Amino acid sequence: MIKRDSLEPLSKDEIIDLFVEFSNKVEKIICEMQEDIRILKEENRRLKHPQNSRNSSRPPSHDLGRPVRQKSLRQQSHKKSGGQVGHKGTTLDQFQNPDRIVTHSPDEHCAGCGKIHSADQFTLQAKRQVVDIPPIQTTVTEHQVYQVQCQCGHISAGQFPSGVTAPIQYGSRLTSFVSYLSTRQYIPFGRLPELLKCICNVSLSEGTIYNMLNRVADSLLPVYEGIKQNVARANVLGSDESGVKVNNANYWTWTWQTDTDTFIVIAPSRGYITIENEFPDGFPGAILVSDSLSAQLKTPALLHQLCLAHLLRELNAFIESSENEWAKLLKTLFEKAIQLKRSLTPTQYDEPLEERNLIDTALDELLQRQLQDDVPKLAAFQKRLRKWRDAIFTFLYYYDVPFDNNGSERAIRNIKVKQKVSGGFRSVRGAKIFAIIRSAIDTWIKRSADIFDMLRFSIDLAAHKKQFLAVMG
Repeated sequence: MIKRDSLEPLSKDEIIDLFVEFSNKVEKIICEMQEDIRILKEENRRLKHPQNSRNSSRPPSHDLGRPVRQKSLRQQSHKKSGGQVGHKGTTLDQFQNPDRIVTHSPDEHCAGCGKIHSADQFTLQAKRQVVDIPPIQTTVTEHQVYQVQCQCGHISAGQFPSGVTAPIQYGSRLTSFVSYLSTRQYIPFGRLPELLKCICNVSLSEGTIYNMLNRVADSLLPVYEGIKQNVARANVLGSDESGVKVNNANYWTWTWQTDTDTFIVIAPSRGYITIENEFPDGFPGAILVSDSLSAQLKTPALLHQLCLAHLLRELNAFIESSENEWAKLLKTLFEKAIQLKRSLTPTQYDEPLEERNLIDTALDELLQRQLQDDVPKLAAFQKRLRKWRDAIFTFLYYYDVPFDNNGSERAIRNIKVKQKVSGGFRSVRGAKIFAIIRSAIDTWIKRSADIFDMLRFSIDLAAHKKQFLAVMG
């Protein structure tokens, strides 16, 4: 602090110089304080209206303070919960031909007078059935090969069935069951031996389980490659990606899927290199549905469709933080486009539609509108939509193009559930095994096939093929 006594000996010019120096310091401090205030205000705004799983693509695990309730994009239907009027309910009916009948007859002596009743006098009063499962016990099948030597000296011998290659081994049904529990029902390695011991009375080590899954994955490689080829030839497909832990390292789960096929890859990169490795030519004849990730939008495709669910979540964030009118108008326009999509018949897509034209015109007007600078990131959001204008309403011109990427997100969610249960994959090969088996399972589900039967069929088919090649070789 400057005191009067220190100024009195100074000349006028010295006092002016001192004042200018002091003024400059004060001005610098004020500028720094203003910047600090601006940063704190922005931080305060962000904390009051944070991005979370309700208004962005962030997963729930990244939510700050975990919001109490997930806010769905789905609008209220004003219907009561439960079965609707006209819904045909089902109930557990008694079986016409039970496997076992246990009779419970009264004492043949009458409790009132002591008279003896004959069995043909008893009449059925009521019946109740109990549905249960018998104790599960493994069966051991021993294959014995005999031989015979003819008088001419030739020796003829029987042959072991295909797939029976070791002195003792586990069969395809048990192997299929293990892969089903691990990949479809997400039972982790640490609990699978306990479950199999308690339920099936069979003891398997974690190493044996891994070898079983590895065998199943090898058997499914032709199916896996076939799924990949189907996706590459599709007219419409969706793609998504999400992080996953592999041996405590950050990897990425990728999926490309259609209405009938799901192809999953677990790779170390989230960049375009992964897409280039799997589909080097892209999808030149297909419409690709995805979020706004640059790698996805860089993928060669006939047309692109941005996921409107992602865009709506971003708009929700802008609306919650600032009540921005532009964001509200764009959200309403997107909702109208979705309503139109749901009302269109397949033949209407090739016809001129006034409502569709009005929606397109309104979108162009909103994207060109000048925005205020008081909402952070809103201008960048508008700029992104301008760049990808032609990928916003593609679904209004093609019947089989959805407005969201939910199909891909459902495929990704299976891997996230597996990670939640198991904590991640222990090795790169383990992640690859899961990706192969899960791709086949998701594809079979879409095709309404029996998962367990298909697993067993694939294992047996691979064993037959291996034996055939060995004989021919």
